[in-house]
Amino acid sequence: MELTGSWNFLAIDGAEVRLKSGNSGLMNLDVKAPVRSGTLHIVSSIATINLVLALDKIRTGNFLTEAAAKAFFSGYNAKDLVYDAQGPQDGSGYQVSGSATAGSLDLSITLTITGVNSAPHPEVELAGSASFGKVHIPLPGVGAVDDLQVDIDAKLAISRQN
Repeated sequence: MELTGSWNFLAIDGAEVRLKSGNSGLMNLDVKAPVRSGTLHIVSSIATINLVLALDKIRTGNFLTEAAAKAFFSGYNAKDLVYDAQGPQDGSGYQVSGSATAGSLDLSITLTITGVNSAPHPEVELAGSASFGKVHIPLPGVGAVDDLQVDIDAKLAISRQN
């Protein structure tokens, strides 16, 4: 799928980014954060992305881990995670790097953006990872995790800007 031009991410039901912790010790966390808004601009083989995730609406599928994840993000005063990145074309996709900020949380994330479906329902796939470093997980018996690594993955619908 050719991704040139300007696109909006569709914040429809099911438009969410999955953050999944790998091997963080006693527990693995699988969080889905809905897309609040975002844009993708591709000009001269350079992609620029702005993506806003609703951290206050995250879901895990388990009330205990969901409460812990919400408490974790509220500790950073994080309601929305705003990701701004830019990067060049890399094969059939784009390799973008930038910062993700939410309240006092600020981390660097590199993602690969690939077009996966064409019209009439264009979609892009986002894949990458992020490191939160040492964090406190507010669950009894879990406490601190020395290096929380999360894998990021999403398949999001987009529409061309007019």
